Amino acid sequence: MDAGTSAVLAGAIAALAGLGGNYFVYRQTKRQMISEAQLQLREPRKRTYGDFLLASREAINDLANLRDEETQEADGAAIEHTIDEHRHALQRALAAVSLEGPEVVSNAANKTVSAFYDLHHQAFAWERGGGDSHDDGRPVGFGNHYTHEIREALDHYLKEARKALATSADR
Repeated sequence: MDAGTSAVLAGAIAALAGLGGNYFVYRQTKRQMISEAQLQLREPRKRTYGDFLLASREAINDLANLRDEETQEADGAAIEHTIDEHRHALQRALAAVSLEGPEVVSNAANKTVSAFYDLHHQAFAWERGGGDSHDDGRPVGFGNHYTHEIREALDHYLKEARKALATSADR
């Protein structure tokens, strides 16, 4: 092989190595930019998701505090009233989550609020229907697990929110 061919081959190898190195640097830079963008999006989402979680838990705690110590039941009218008191905060937090996205988190938040409204509707129907009464004449209230569906929906929301907040930096 003569010197000219060797020089051309050496130049071609150097060019390929340079291109490979540039491609590697490009891929790393792209990954880093995506990761930084995800981290910048995470903080506002984290606040929004946290606000919804807080509004929901405050409502659940107030509903749980309605439970009578002796019977472990809650009055339907009190359930209605409590959910009505929290309706505005829940709607505001739900709207923020819906705007922030992604859709799976928004859907999970919607299901949580729907569970509150389902309980509200059940309490309303129970109260308007007259309900049952205990032997001593007191009305029968909602049993010990009346917030179960809300808690399940909120647990699902929390799982989806955590997934949405995860970035490649977390892995």
